Amino acid sequence: MTQREPLGVALLGAGYWGPNLIRNFASLDDCSVHWVCDKKPGRLQFIHERFPEIPLTDDFNVVLSDARVDAVVLATPVSTHRDLALRVLAAGKHVFVEKPLADTTLHAQEIADAGRAAKRVVAVGHIFVYNPAIMRMRELVHADVIGKLCYAESSRVNLGPPASEVNVIWDLAVHDLAILLDVWQQKPIAVTAFGGRYLHPHLIDAAFLHIHFADDSMAQHHVSWLSPEKTRRFFVAGSHGSLHFDDMQMHDKLRHVDQGQDSRIGLSDSESKELFYKPGEIKNVLLSGGEPLRAECAHFLECIRAGSKPRASADEGVAVVQILEAACASIENNSARVALA
Repeated sequence: MTQREPLGVALLGAGYWGPNLIRNFASLDDCSVHWVCDKKPGRLQFIHERFPEIPLTDDFNVVLSDARVDAVVLATPVSTHRDLALRVLAAGKHVFVEKPLADTTLHAQEIADAGRAAKRVVAVGHIFVYNPAIMRMRELVHADVIGKLCYAESSRVNLGPPASEVNVIWDLAVHDLAILLDVWQQKPIAVTAFGGRYLHPHLIDAAFLHIHFADDSMAQHHVSWLSPEKTRRFFVAGSHGSLHFDDMQMHDKLRHVDQGQDSRIGLSDSESKELFYKPGEIKNVLLSGGEPLRAECAHFLECIRAGSKPRASADEGVAVVQILEAACASIENNSARVALA
């Protein structure tokens, strides 16, 4: 087999998440990391100590002008995504943007439109759609294993960060909305949200999002920065059973539960029968291995080579940002229902 020429990648942003992206792209055989760029000397020093072979710069123009760089990975604050992504695409390079795609639906759509116009791949860091449990959940749902989708619910709570540019909805709900759209494979029609500012005076730090679909299925997502216990659960109910994902479990993260039994259904007044209800058979779902972030990075490179659309593309990024905006608008308008275009 002929060895493929490595794709040249540069990473902008070496803060909290950037080193994880650097580690994964640097570990891929068909990738060469040519640059890591950051404005902060301390972050560049941190990267140099761990990846001494990777060149560093604080000048993004150096990255954009390097013909060896095929793609740029953005791990910068969300407020910078739109301008930086447009610069990358204007330079003729593909772009991977960490979640969420942008700080407004308008800015997210601009990135998506620019990617199409430039004929370049735009991927969004919706890491959970590359999680083996979520990938398997989607397969089981669309194989009709649990029947018609009824509703989903999730809980994603933990103690909040000491400082944040965004509120808890933009910080945490973005993950569950990406999962929801990936599993449902349809766009919601409206959002109703409830939330408050409790320990963070200027930021919503606890919220409940209710998502409405045209087929009357629905979803409820709970996010909070006020919980001392970290919770990561996503539940899907269908007409014939349910799927339970718990990312905090070391093993058996995904369970399939058959439809329960209820002896009370159809019982006549003259029958003598024990009354009970109980869940159906509970089965642990066998999952493939591998780190989701590595799979996400590898998929981005493969889409560049094939000219194909990523599983988490700019269109999915726009859809998630639209829901995030709608949820915040609902809360600011006394939890009014907000229709989605």
